[in-house]
Amino acid sequence: MQFNEIIFFLILFSAPSFSESLYKYYSDNQSISHDKLNTRLKKNVSNFYDINLIISSTPSIKFYINMLNQENLPIDLAVIPLLESGNNPQARSPKDALGLWQFIPATAKEWGLLNNIKNDERSNVIKSTNIAIQYLRYLHEQLKDWNLALAAYNWGIGNVKKSIKKGLIKNNAIDLDMLPKETRRYLLAFHHLNKLIKENYKKRALGKFPNRNYLDTIKQKDLKEYIANNKITNTNSDVLMHINGFDVTINIEKNKDILVPNKEFKKYFSLDTLQYSKVKKQTNNGGGCRQKFYKSKKGDTLYKIARRFNLKFDAIAEMNPKVKYVRPGMSLQICR
Repeated sequence: MQFNEIIFFLILFSAPSFSESLYKYYSDNQSISHDKLNTRLKKNVSNFYDINLIISSTPSIKFYINMLNQENLPIDLAVIPLLESGNNPQARSPKDALGLWQFIPATAKEWGLLNNIKNDERSNVIKSTNIAIQYLRYLHEQLKDWNLALAAYNWGIGNVKKSIKKGLIKNNAIDLDMLPKETRRYLLAFHHLNKLIKENYKKRALGKFPNRNYLDTIKQKDLKEYIANNKITNTNSDVLMHINGFDVTINIEKNKDILVPNKEFKKYFSLDTLQYSKVKKQTNNGGGCRQKFYKSKKGDTLYKIARRFNLKFDAIAEMNPKVKYVRPGMSLQICR
């Protein structure tokens, strides 16, 4: 075998083939059209949701895709947790929405998620994702359109139905001006993220990820054995909390499903990659602020700051409307 052939052989077998690319699969199977929603607000969203958010969320995105496929729903919906919470299962909004999917207490109760001091299942990744998929299916069944379903997820189905009666649909298209600013931005950000994937799946940043599972599901009772076999340290245990949304090392339940990083995860991500900041939650819902302003540092972005302080991304963007790019030394509001 000649030298050039050896190099070709190594390249061929050291990187995932393009047909195996997770984001090529995602791009090929996108089905929710944005054609009837113009991109006039693109500049307002493109600086907040970027490739780095997609990359860091890759293990979770694959998990969401699997769940959506099982229920025969569009895999485009896998980016909703990125919009809602920056893919942070402990994110809490000023309106007390919590978790990846940002359920408010009333909706959580209505759809069967426990919501009390001892156990708030809104932050449980597996359970909240199951409920979110059921809820999204219900919204689509009611409204017969995925863009309307997304608007209802953000604004409420009652508000969307009232707006439809007032002429929200004009010439078979959604009149964005009839939606609140936050909901307009939400719809466009959803399509912006999906467009980012479609435009970048051939590039190394996204193309390097094979279409394989990065997280496995085990029973919580088997966690000790998993930790021993995989040499999980105290630092790494924070990643388990990040992946699941709660401390899986306490209140062990025999048949409770939890998520753990597998061999594919370890090939592409450090066990510390997804670790959350240990900053305590902000009490933004009327209980006073521990810290109202934050002075930005080198490398900060609004997304990183929101994640650091367990804030919903839209909340910090709304509190700092004039900030497009974060520069070191800026004073940013993080609590009202």
